[in-house]
Amino acid sequence: MSRLRWLTAGESHGPALVATLEGLPAGVPITTEMVAD
Repeated sequence: MSRLRWLTAGESHGPALVATLEGLPAGVPITTEMVAD
């Protein structure tokens, strides 16, 4: 698998956070726990 790239937004405007992950093939399931590891 290629390198992953992530972009985040929202952390300076309140408790919500939005993230976009690039580099995963379409349809691959991913959880917040997997990202945190």
